[in-house]
Amino acid sequence: MSKNDHMHASHGIAVGKDRQTRGPVSLTQGVYGARGNLELVACGAHTGLWVFWFNADLPSDPPAAPDVPAGSWSAGLQFAPGRRYVDAVIMQSTLGPDHLEVLALDAQGTLWSWYWSPGPGFQCRERPAATGVGLFAAAIGASRFASGIGASRFASGIGASRFAAGIGVGPSAAGHDADTVRVSLIDRDGAIRHLVSGPSGYPHRSWAAASTGPSFPTDDEGRSLLASAGIYLTDAISGTVRTATSTRDGGTAEITWRDGAGDIRHLAVPAR
Repeated sequence: MSKNDHMHASHGIAVGKDRQTRGPVSLTQGVYGARGNLELVACGAHTGLWVFWFNADLPSDPPAAPDVPAGSWSAGLQFAPGRRYVDAVIMQSTLGPDHLEVLALDAQGTLWSWYWSPGPGFQCRERPAATGVGLFAAAIGASRFASGIGASRFASGIGASRFAAGIGVGPSAAGHDADTVRVSLIDRDGAIRHLVSGPSGYPHRSWAAASTGPSFPTDDEGRSLLASAGIYLTDAISGTVRTATSTRDGGTAEITWRDGAGDIRHLAVPAR
């Protein structure tokens, strides 16, 4: 394939094109439908959060949601109004059962904890997980890291060596309870810390200090996976390329980014 034949960012599926959102997004595989839907959370451009879901079923599967055709993203649902958020992570839990967990960082540096259940929808826990936060990464169970704001951009102001020394490398929750949430934080003063919250007392969550936590994402993995498939992102906004994994088609890398126009894009490639 020649350079001129390479696919560009606009070839990804647009998500929430008619919604005003900002920043990187977070994606996880859910449990609904015959093949496990995808859930995506994005920060609203001015207030609140948006959640979108992808119908991962095939047209031949029994219809689970007639309003969202197979292979399509939903129009989106806004929640958490009243605060402006700068970063958010969505995670699939087995508790509830099968509730969703969302951690969202507001513009004042407060990290809020939400959970979703059928009926009530998204509910915010009364006490935040942390305050004074500049950047965070979160993971549940043995899942991969998930985060929004690019770590390299934030860390450059506090020194790369300090940043690298204080953050756990790779998944750190393996061997722990499947519904334990782990968080890595860089505070606004540059201090690095880690928090953990076990499933005891759910849906309430309490947070305790931990010695390690999930690593922070960069654009590199997503770009590398796309490049291996002959796809080169020429107009992706730096710091917005994110990768999650799903069981679709025997293992799929679900890659999201924002294109030059600021639109959310999603593309699936075989996981390596």
